[in-house]
Order: sequence, then C-alpha cells, then structure tokens
Amino acid sequence: MTETLFFVEALPTQRLEAIRRTGFDDAGNTLSKAGQAEGGEPLRCCLRLAEPGEQVLLIAYRPFDRPGPYAETGPVFVHAAARSGYGHPSAYPEAFRDRPQVFRAYDADGVIVKGELCGAKDSAEDVIAEMFEDDKLERIHTRNVLFGCYMLQIRRTG
Repeated sequence: MTETLFFVEALPTQRLEAIRRTGFDDAGNTLSKAGQAEGGEPLRCCLRLAEPGEQVLLIAYRPFDRPGPYAETGPVFVHAAARSGYGHPSAYPEAFRDRPQVFRAYDADGVIVKGELCGAKDSAEDVIAEMFEDDKLERIHTRNVLFGCYMLQIRRTG
C-alpha cells in the first residue's frame, strides 16, 4: 500500500455556511433561489455529481484567501442546504476522474508555478505526485477545461 502524499479539499464548510447565511457570494452577488439539478452538475461542497432534482445553488467562489493576480472568482455548484462535505480527503474524487481538467500548482505566495492537463486517460494521482516533486509548491487547484470553473484544491500532506 502506498502512502498518500496529498489531501483533497472541497469548498470549506464554514465559508459556505457564511455565504448561505449572508445571502451573498464571493463576488457580492445576491444568492438566487435554489434550483433543481438536472443531474451531473459537479458539486464543489461534497465533490460528487448532483442527482436529478437535488436543490443546488450556482454561486461565485474565490478559492484564494488573499488578493493577488491569480485569485480568480468563478461559478461553482453547491448544495442549497448544508451537507457533510467530502468524506475521503486522502483520495481523488471518483466523480471527477472522467472530467478533463487543468491542474494548476501554486507556491506559498499564490503564484502559478506549473500547469498540466489531466484527461480521462490520465491518472490524477500521477499528475499530483509529479507536481509535488517540486518542494516550492503549496497547493494545486483543478479547473474544468471547457468552462474554466474551479473544481477542488489539493494540498501536500507533509
């Protein structure tokens, strides 16, 4: 059995609670009324695909906790009501494996140092391990290739 070199983070529960409570997302937009999922929407709160009919919100989210040129804000789907989050932080989410994604690796200052495309035939774990060979890297963000939407964050374990 190999040691996991990373952990996967969904959107922070406390931050989502604050967005739901205040009624404003990270871009200052008023939250719209929850809608029913068609099914297949990638939910960033629990890192799975929505089931048809689930109540979801489309919000603007900024994954960085400080300003900077790479601190993008963009659309993400989340459950309309609080949920338990992602329960398998030491594993890459199965629901996102078949989605072509861009992996962007950042240093401690929030500057992009490396980027890599990861498709359905690639191993996310291999891409993560290769990127984290560079000790300067602090985190990796993945984004949808077609729409550029933020998917999740990956941090090294040690």
